[in-house]
This record gives sequence, C-alpha cells and structure tokens, in this order.
Amino acid sequence: MKPHFLTLALTTPLEQLLELPNAIRIASSAREDLQHFSHDQLQEMLTSIDAMITDTVAQGQATYGSGLVRREEQRDLDWLLEASSHGGWLLQKHGPYATERDLFRVLALYKLGWVIAATEETPPVAFIRPVVATLMEALESLMLADLLPESVPQEQILEEAWRAGLSPETEVETEVRKAQSQAGRNAASVRHLSNRAAKQKGLALYFSNTYRTEDEAYRIIGAQVCRAPGTVKNWILAAKKAGTHAE
Repeated sequence: MKPHFLTLALTTPLEQLLELPNAIRIASSAREDLQHFSHDQLQEMLTSIDAMITDTVAQGQATYGSGLVRREEQRDLDWLLEASSHGGWLLQKHGPYATERDLFRVLALYKLGWVIAATEETPPVAFIRPVVATLMEALESLMLADLLPESVPQEQILEEAWRAGLSPETEVETEVRKAQSQAGRNAASVRHLSNRAAKQKGLALYFSNTYRTEDEAYRIIGAQVCRAPGTVKNWILAAKKAGTHAE
C-alpha cells in the first residue's frame, strides 16, 4: 500500500472532489472521525491494515496452497473483513491504539486517495471500471465503519484502569460492559450478513450448475453475487475441503 494515497485523501481540498461521486462524503466524514489522530498514526494504521491483510493471505495460502490464494483476487476491503473475523487477534497484533472502526475509515481514505491519483490526469467524465469500483469500495468501507459500535482501545482501557487503581467494577458498570459486548456482537452480525448471504447463494449456484471450467464458474458466480472471482474460489475450495455444499 502506498502511503501517498492516504496523504492525498487527507489533504486534497473538498472542492476538488466535486466531480467524484460520494468523494466529498467519504473525505469529510472519515477526516472528521479520525481528526484526533496524527498523520504519523494514520500512516501506522495503514501499515497495520497492510500487515493484517498479508497475514490473512498467508493463512489462506497455508490452508489451500500458495498457488490457489493470491491477494489480488479479492479487494483489500474483503481481506480486511476476513482479518477482522479472526477474533480480534490481528487487530491487537497490528493496531494497539486503533479500533476496528478506525481501520475501516483509514482504508476508505486510502481507496479515495487511489481514485484521486488515478483521475489527476484523466477527466472524471472518462471514468473507467477500476476507478468506479474503487470509489464503491471506499464508500462501502466507510459505511461498514459506521455500522460498528464505538469501542475503547486497549491502551485507553489500561490507562483508565491504572488511574482507577484497578478497582472492581460496580454492578452498573458490569451491566454496561455486558450491553456494549452484546452491541458489538450484533453489529458484527449485521456486518457479515451480506457476506454470508452471498456465500450461500454462490455455493448453491456452483453445486447446482455445470460450468465449462472452474475459472468460468468463479467469474460467472462472482458477477451474480457481486463478489470477486477470487472470493468465490475461496468459498468453493473451503466447501469442498469440508465436504459441504453450503454453510
């Protein structure tokens, strides 16, 4: 990931984004939500996102083989969603002071920066498919961030506990913690709902139809469920390995 793209999204005046659909919404919302971070911290978050995706790709390669799983087969957003579903250990490993929402917002800005760079010498009216797809990825990342509940970074929790002398929580505080935990689980369920539905439909299409080649199946099904062919391939390989036709 090129840090320059994130810098572009953070510094380009909003008036220069008027002709890019949803660009002002993405830039203004994400900048406002991330304003308490320094530029260096935001760049560190981008590095963390890249590392989380790299780890997730490596896990997939270890499971299915390096020749069957490639990073370019999925959007960065899809890889980050996959990484975030691993129980939070990747977030703890790569982003000690950032919340999950922060990472999705940083990714939204990064993708917007890519679009800004891609259209610097090309009139916006001459949009090409990758530009439109990346703008949609940026918007989707921002929307996913808004679906998640605000969580308290581990660093802040430890600092507050230290100031409080590590005293036990009151009954009210305990109930609040439980409610926050439930809200987090509910938000995660909402976030993954569309992915689960797409996966179920994709597997049903694959196992109920005949395709000339595997690659053709991935492309056709991917278009029908609005997912990258590489994503569809990973679903199918996992289902075959588990001996199931759907989840």
